[in-house]
Amino acid sequence: MKILICSDGYHAHYFQRMAWANAFSAMGFQVHVWDRTKANAFDMFDTFEPDVFMGQAYNLDEALIKCIYERPHLKVGLRAGDWGDQEKEVDKSRYNILFCSKKEKELLKKLKDETGKPDFVHIHYNDADIERTHNHFEKIGIKPVSLMMCADTAVYSGAKVDEKLKCDIGFVGGYWPYKGQVIDRYLTPLLYPLDRYRVKIFGNQPWGVNQYCGLIDDQDVKNLFVSAKICPNLSEPHAQTYGIDVNERIFKILYAGGFCISDNVEAYKMFGDGIVIADSPEDFRDKIEYYANTNEGTIDRSFIIKKGQDFVTENHTGFHRAAKIMKEFGYEGLSLDILKTYKDALNEQK
Repeated sequence: MKILICSDGYHAHYFQRMAWANAFSAMGFQVHVWDRTKANAFDMFDTFEPDVFMGQAYNLDEALIKCIYERPHLKVGLRAGDWGDQEKEVDKSRYNILFCSKKEKELLKKLKDETGKPDFVHIHYNDADIERTHNHFEKIGIKPVSLMMCADTAVYSGAKVDEKLKCDIGFVGGYWPYKGQVIDRYLTPLLYPLDRYRVKIFGNQPWGVNQYCGLIDDQDVKNLFVSAKICPNLSEPHAQTYGIDVNERIFKILYAGGFCISDNVEAYKMFGDGIVIADSPEDFRDKIEYYANTNEGTIDRSFIIKKGQDFVTENHTGFHRAAKIMKEFGYEGLSLDILKTYKDALNEQK
């Protein structure tokens, strides 16, 4: 089976797509990650001739639509922005949430009516949340599916402590004004005075603080997670307000074996005792101090790390998402094979 995955930039969803691709490749599927900025749809589809296509509703254009029309056998899954009951509650001038546009809705309805595609649309929210964020897709006969973020086992396995990366607080991520609304309330106050904590911040954008260390190689990110005493997870404002949007960072921190303290988002309850939740900036500050600088916190940290790592390893890797994709396309046998192969590999490691 040949699987084509469309990529549209280097961001969190790129890493999610690579996790799928690495899992499918490990299972023996032919996989290609298509950078749509470097090759057009006609060339890509005619050259690769996929059986399965994972793309985005907001990237549908004339060429891509024609490629889908020309291939009745093709299985199609598209990432789509919100279109559901919750939309009327959102202050769009304040919150940066991806919504499905009127044009996308029209294209999707026409495509579904005339080709039966897409087989589903998906988003990285959990099952309960898409019932209020994506339920209107059902009006045009398209099933909304939860495909949450996940850990890429090919990238985040085998993390090792690196003396050069040791610190009290280690953070990987960009900084921009929207995200800064949370970062500046939670993390920024802990950067001063400069000797308060040993902090290492990496990201593809300068932070404007002394603790910013520049870019970090993808292969070193996992080592930072286990070299830092604490790896904070900080969400975007809409996640705090509406309780949705479980970001990618938590999955990879926990899978690598890092210790995570996060701001409070309702959906993060899924991680149970595998992470520490801070209810406010003040609570975040107190929990950082406890787990970074007390003997009791050090002991507690090791138990929490184990719970978090086990939870993600057993439920939220690229293999689990690959299996879900196959199941939603109707390939129940392939879905079960992926999960069985993954579980057998885990048992061998034990």
